[in-house]
Amino acid sequence: LWGFETMKTRGETICQILHYLGVRPVRKRGPWITDLELTPLEELKRPRIDVVVTICGIFRDTFPNLIVLLDKAFKLVSSLDESSKDNYVKEHTAKVLEKLRANNTPRAERLASLRIFGPSSGEYATSVRALIETANWEDEEQLAEAYIDSMQHAYGENLNAMISPDILKELLENVDMTLQIRDTNEFEITDLDHYYEFFGGLSKAVESVKGHKPEMVISDTTKEIVQIGDVKKFIDRGVRTRVLNHKWRDEMLKHEYHGAQKISDTVEYVVGLAATTNKVDSWIWSDIAKRYIFDEEMLKRL
Repeated sequence: LWGFETMKTRGETICQILHYLGVRPVRKRGPWITDLELTPLEELKRPRIDVVVTICGIFRDTFPNLIVLLDKAFKLVSSLDESSKDNYVKEHTAKVLEKLRANNTPRAERLASLRIFGPSSGEYATSVRALIETANWEDEEQLAEAYIDSMQHAYGENLNAMISPDILKELLENVDMTLQIRDTNEFEITDLDHYYEFFGGLSKAVESVKGHKPEMVISDTTKEIVQIGDVKKFIDRGVRTRVLNHKWRDEMLKHEYHGAQKISDTVEYVVGLAATTNKVDSWIWSDIAKRYIFDEEMLKRL
């Protein structure tokens, strides 16, 4: 969850999470106080799906009310008298609780239903970006470790940035799919380092803990009809319409230094996506090299 994304979409992703859980927001005491109402399983016609929520620092600072709302939803669904086959949230909460009790962890019942994780207080992003920018890494496992180290802080009602790496890792073992929303045409996922840092970093962390990759899905809500697709489709589109598009390249270079800087940044973001998603094909690097490095005139312009 990102702060600006939540503002612009008026909470699309929040509603998505509540829908997975089978919970509805209900305004009962004016526009500012939201209660929660369960959707019966008979109406839901599927199990309640568990969700691990990761947030950026801006979301933490801007929407503490939504952190509390989501935390209440997780606690509510975890406490329901339903079977594990109908309620994956309850099933996973029970597994976490068992391990916490085995380790004599205080407040184990409270901690077992935690699902919201983000940077520490005062931090806004992860250290994955610094590793990519400086090329200061040897293998992808380091990126996964950096992500978990940055995002191991749990948030909830009356709970702020509690260091909880074991709980986060336990929950990541259950993740089958990671999802990131794309809410604006202003950016392709190759235009912003936060896509590889948060979405790619989370996916790499799941792969590290679980042993295999989760399905990586982008939810494009920029138009009236939502488009759902594999991350590879969106990487290819971003590369074709931006860094490999001569019209985009030439317009960038009209801005001289800043245009060349933008081209450089975009290639760097593709490196980040390649390292965290493993969905960047070899032809992309061949074409980037051909159009920028092996073209002497272009290299001189840059």
